Amino acid sequence: MRPVNKGPSPQTHYQAYPDALDDLAARLGLYCSYCEQPISHAPEVEHVQPKSLVPALATAWSNFLLGCKTCNTIKGKQPVTPTTTAFPDQDNTFRALTYLPDAQITVQSTMPRQQTDLIQATIDLVRLDRHPTNRLQRDRPGRRDKRADFRKDVWDEAVRTLDYYQQEPNNPVLSDMIIKLAQAKGFFSVWMTVFQDHPAMLNRFIAAFPGTDRASFDARGHPVQRGRL
Repeated sequence: MRPVNKGPSPQTHYQAYPDALDDLAARLGLYCSYCEQPISHAPEVEHVQPKSLVPALATAWSNFLLGCKTCNTIKGKQPVTPTTTAFPDQDNTFRALTYLPDAQITVQSTMPRQQTDLIQATIDLVRLDRHPTNRLQRDRPGRRDKRADFRKDVWDEAVRTLDYYQQEPNNPVLSDMIIKLAQAKGFFSVWMTVFQDHPAMLNRFIAAFPGTDRASFDARGHPVQRGRL
């Protein structure tokens, strides 16, 4: 899950929360803050704490992220306790998760219990670990939940481009094409995982996705702690 930095609010006050959509898109790019898929239509202002439960934060920039329809619908009006849940604008959520070739997402195995609990709460909030091979039906995606399918498609695409890159690592045209492909396909964490042994590309991915928190990565593009993760 891509760690992001929204920066200070571009406006002193929003009359209504939909008014923040263009500012969020400019700061973060049109990608879901949770599953990372590109939002090709109907992006949604996602309230970290539901506006129905915490109306005082309904138009607060600090309470906004961008959500796809699937993640936003699943999260819905669930009560959120910020002290026990990790969020990509506060913590290095990328560092806490492991992305696998079959599109499974798991908690990083070396995380201490307290950090594991934080990121697991985030996963549960949007059911990010739904996968077609899960044993229980309730843990599999519904007919309209294509997040795992899309993630798998992008993983396969990233692996193919890695093969080309390894043959011509100093070809700037090829590198530019890979970056543009990643921007179009989304799923930042997939590209960062597949290219994890290539610092030059990692840093380019970090720079290419708007709003990615640079301080969450070292000079080689590897994740470092931010906030509680």
